[in-house]
Amino acid sequence: MPAPSTTLLIEGSFSELADEFAQYIDALRKSDASPLQAEISPLLDPLRQQEQSDAEPDRKQRDEILKKLVSAATVLNSAPESEIISAYNLLVHLVHHASEPDMFLSRICSYLAKPISSSPQFGPSLAISILSTIFNTLPATDSSRYHVLLAIVAVIRQSAQGVAFEALKPQLTAQLPTWLAAWDLDEEDVQRLHLAIVDAAQAAGDQELAQTHVVQALQTIPAADAASKEARDLAVRALTSALSHPAVFDFTPLTASDAVQALRSSDPTLFELLEIFTADTLDAYEAFVAATPLATISGGALAPAADALQNKMRLLTLASLAASTPSRSLPYAAIASALRVPAADVEKWVIDTIRAGLVEGKLSQLRSEFLVHRATYRVFGEKQWAEVQGRLMVWRRSLENVLGVVRSERERFVREGIQAAQAAEEAAQGKADKKSGDRRQRRDNTQAAAAPSAQPQPQPAEVTAE
Repeated sequence: MPAPSTTLLIEGSFSELADEFAQYIDALRKSDASPLQAEISPLLDPLRQQEQSDAEPDRKQRDEILKKLVSAATVLNSAPESEIISAYNLLVHLVHHASEPDMFLSRICSYLAKPISSSPQFGPSLAISILSTIFNTLPATDSSRYHVLLAIVAVIRQSAQGVAFEALKPQLTAQLPTWLAAWDLDEEDVQRLHLAIVDAAQAAGDQELAQTHVVQALQTIPAADAASKEARDLAVRALTSALSHPAVFDFTPLTASDAVQALRSSDPTLFELLEIFTADTLDAYEAFVAATPLATISGGALAPAADALQNKMRLLTLASLAASTPSRSLPYAAIASALRVPAADVEKWVIDTIRAGLVEGKLSQLRSEFLVHRATYRVFGEKQWAEVQGRLMVWRRSLENVLGVVRSERERFVREGIQAAQAAEEAAQGKADKKSGDRRQRRDNTQAAAAPSAQPQPQPAEVTAE
């Protein structure tokens, strides 16, 4: 699997290693063809002289040798299992000496994308290991990585290795946009890679990732080519996949595509079905199916998914019903009527809609109603903006009422606080006055006790001598 960059360390000069590889190819081919070593020997002699004299190697000479080596390397897929990785590593090392390695690496990747005949059981794992080594020895911005990744995805798809795909999937999710930006590919190559990932994801049973990349492949189609046959085929493929996928409820990426919009003319019934799933309800869907059987649309591709389509339409209908309910309270009877289901099944459908992420709320069995906390708008136009404006106004009035209550309570609190402070001050003043009066009384009593008595005192009797 692609990982941080690595380096191949192989000792020897280019001429020595090329001669060694040619001998190995001759040993594998035996007498089926003329000796490769003898064929490249005249080309190796000048290179040996340059290497001995430390002169600048002739890259064109190396390219001529590599053309012969890479052309003969098809026989490597029949090499013994224990030798395949080392043989390919040697070839990759030699190719890195080319003036343009990309023209050779793409061909090597095509070899590895084919079955390894010497190891039917472990061949895919060996091929993925070699391709991962090639990918990680290349600089992050090297566009040659594109061919290597394409080959890795092809091997995974052909071998149906779920484990290998699960190992690759996180890197496709996290790194692929960065890789594509660094490689600066044209739109056709980007589309080819996305479709290869779609095939590998479907082989591994990952329908969600497959749907993501088929939409991304659709987005690579230029507006000028939106009406072409190739664009039409891809648009039909993306649309039928999205409609039948049980977890796809947002069709905005599809309706934004020029190629899908072109279906309005080339496939009007399929486009009408898309519009129903985008914004309409179960009533419109059932009326459409009654007039246009699914078996007659897109070669009958949607016919096997008839039940899934109806179930999805019920979930979308409930989402629309929840989003358009001003009171945010949906009676079970209204849900049962809109979804064409028995009242006993209402809770099941509400739970399924919640699991799909279309609504949030709470079921009230006692009151037989669904209390909506959040609902997803399937389309957002003038009507929806008007609904949002109305709800914002209601919210504003509620906030104004709350602010009025808070303001009056604050004023009452301040007023009561002032009154309490005044009462406390008066109480404190009265207590102080009482204490002052008590002190004066005690002082007066003390002074009265210390003053002379005002009552007349008895005088001593005078004795007169006769």
